[in-house]
Amino acid sequence: MDRFAAFFRRFGWPENRGRMPFCIGHRGASGYERENTLAAFRRAAELGAEMWELDTQMTADGVVVVSHDDHLERVFDNDAYISQMSFAELRETVPDVPSFEEVAALGRATGCGLYVELKRPGTGPLCWQHLKDMNQRFACLGSFDVQQVRELREMGCDFPLSVLIRVGHDPHLLGEDSGADILHLCWEKASDTPQEFVTEELIEKAFSDGKEIVLWHEERPDVLKDIMGLPVLGICTDLPDLMRSKEPNGATREQRRVTSFDVARAAGVSRAAVSRAFTPDASVSEKTREKVYQAARELGYRVNYLARSLTNKRSDFVGLVAAGLDNPFRTQQLEHLARALIARNYRPILLPTSKEADTSTVIGQLLHYAVSGVIVTSDAPPSHICEECAAEGVPIVLINKGEDFPFVDRVVSDDRMSGYTAADHLLAAGATKLAVLAGTGVSYSSRRRAEAFQSRCASLGIEAPLIPVAINDYRHGHEAVERLLDLGIDGVFSVNDYMACGVLDGLARAGASYGTVKVIGHDDIPQASWTAYDLTTFVQPCEVQAEQVIDLLTSRMSDPDAVSRVEFTPVTLIKRRSA
Repeated sequence: MDRFAAFFRRFGWPENRGRMPFCIGHRGASGYERENTLAAFRRAAELGAEMWELDTQMTADGVVVVSHDDHLERVFDNDAYISQMSFAELRETVPDVPSFEEVAALGRATGCGLYVELKRPGTGPLCWQHLKDMNQRFACLGSFDVQQVRELREMGCDFPLSVLIRVGHDPHLLGEDSGADILHLCWEKASDTPQEFVTEELIEKAFSDGKEIVLWHEERPDVLKDIMGLPVLGICTDLPDLMRSKEPNGATREQRRVTSFDVARAAGVSRAAVSRAFTPDASVSEKTREKVYQAARELGYRVNYLARSLTNKRSDFVGLVAAGLDNPFRTQQLEHLARALIARNYRPILLPTSKEADTSTVIGQLLHYAVSGVIVTSDAPPSHICEECAAEGVPIVLINKGEDFPFVDRVVSDDRMSGYTAADHLLAAGATKLAVLAGTGVSYSSRRRAEAFQSRCASLGIEAPLIPVAINDYRHGHEAVERLLDLGIDGVFSVNDYMACGVLDGLARAGASYGTVKVIGHDDIPQASWTAYDLTTFVQPCEVQAEQVIDLLTSRMSDPDAVSRVEFTPVTLIKRRSA
């Protein structure tokens, strides 16, 4: 309460009214009673709410009433408009719509404050005048409409003013433009964990500007528990008992989240010094850094890197969009990418997808996390992701993808070399009837390898049919064996190792002696060297590829308008017993 004492004294709010943050019943206890009715406000008071959030409309004869909508259909199932009726007509038509004066009187009777959201222009001055006449100081006036808030400030309103802020809007800019005393963040739909966006930097900036913070209406217990530990003035909720179910002394309440303000106090440094201590390459002495780290360890503090993104516009997250995670090569590839990103002080965030998935979900997550860049691996669908990221100015690099997009860079393995070398090696190993096994419709790299293999065979006068599969995986490799044997194939190039392992197991199950059909794979997954497979394959070095990708990504961050670039990852044949 001490932190808010100056605010309370400035505006004449009662001290020791309750515990902080205040529980603000959203349209009353609207989770239990019809919203914005006297019953809802009375129930909120009974459940321990210190304030009520309410909305204002105006009748045709100028009476301010409490309702979120002018149209009464949503709440009261009545196809009528408040603004088109006199107050007497409204009372006769829908008697449960209270006047502002009635709600204010109930607030005085119960000791609850009024958190007034101005919907209808012109209601603000009338509400202010009534509160002033009744000397009802425990109240606040606010709106999404910056102009309404600014007009009250210019009129000399001596009640605290609040500006309501939607997702994606700059709270500090709106606070300055409106002249508000309170930044009301309406971010409940920002994500499943919107508390992550209430950054310590945002809070500090608000405090330095002389602003308090009120948070959205929240009914998710885990989120509510988290935001109740923040140094904010109030939290709105449809269910006040979720905030006031514990004893007022807080004895049974779970410990609140440790913030950088706590670390700063414990270390005897400024909050800015804590931020610098946890920022790579920031200017801070080793002595200060160690004091901060020691205090952080003792308090159990962890930097909320995701939360920083709201203030910094871009986080240090890089999105890794991947599909086909059952393929061992994909996990290998992602591990090297993740390690390389971490080595350069970026934090990888994996977003699994598939060709059937709704890419808008992936795009939404990427933009919610304010990623600094995106890496899309070979089996993930890139088109919509590229378009949306480009529109948001987010750098993107594609791995083993064929599509060309403006300002999007690509890293591709040398598939032409793989296909040519595979054909030559199978012939040199004694195979006479060759084939290539590939799902060419699902993967650019598979298509390129298959085309190169067939092109090389054609140049040598050898027919090499494509054995198509729906997916380049173990099961489809296993199932393809019957056709390979029917065609008398004795040398097969499988466009990845995962499928090649299925071919070798399928051959064994069919009773074919090991080596009867020579098999070459691609990728050199760990299983390729197992004794059961001993698979001849191509290695595309993931560590080299990862460095190529991140070099392109960081270069694109520095020069977003550079022409699109393509880099090739070299491949090397690893000879084993299978061919």
